[in-house]
Amino acid sequence: MSKIFNLCESKEMMQKLFLYVLLLSVIAGSSMAQSKINQRDAQGRKQGHWIEEVGELRGEPGYSWEGDYRNDRKEGHWKKTSAIGNLLAEETFKNNVLEGYCKYYFPDGKLSEEGAYMATEIDGQRDTIMIIDPVTNVETPTVIIRKGNSVRNGVWKLYDEETGKMLKTYYKRGETVTAEELGDTDTTTTAPSPAAKASFQLPHAGSGKQKKKG
Repeated sequence: MSKIFNLCESKEMMQKLFLYVLLLSVIAGSSMAQSKINQRDAQGRKQGHWIEEVGELRGEPGYSWEGDYRNDRKEGHWKKTSAIGNLLAEETFKNNVLEGYCKYYFPDGKLSEEGAYMATEIDGQRDTIMIIDPVTNVETPTVIIRKGNSVRNGVWKLYDEETGKMLKTYYKRGETVTAEELGDTDTTTTAPSPAAKASFQLPHAGSGKQKKKG
């Protein structure tokens, strides 16, 4: 009986030891995963996966960004979520500029609009132009650093928050065009194309009310 009791006790100790080691492994793995977030290289540039918190500003609610950096530039798929965890936007970046398919959501989580952006200028791109002095007429080379810019391109779908009805607008390098110009024959749910040039302001960046031009 004594031997059986000792054997059972030994098995119980082994089980406890196994669980203890497993718990330590989980904690260590979690710590390592967290340590790989929000990292900078020796030059101070953001690298890898980042989660950035943006606080409330001028009455606008706070939010968080999550995605990957490469040499301090946003790359690939990024998500924007509200302070309470609701998805607000999914965007695609290349060289820190919107390039590719994007989706935007209403505060209740319903899809607001979706479509593709095309990058027209790379953030940080350096160009040299000649500046002529108006007095001496001497030409001097001057380096300018461009800010990244993107425009809507292709079919954009907009959804009514209450009915879910979808309307389409069409863009070609930021300019509004007709469905025929893009080869879209399904125009049954197409919204009239606005006459003004497409604005770069993101749907979630403003207050939700856009001023009319003119």
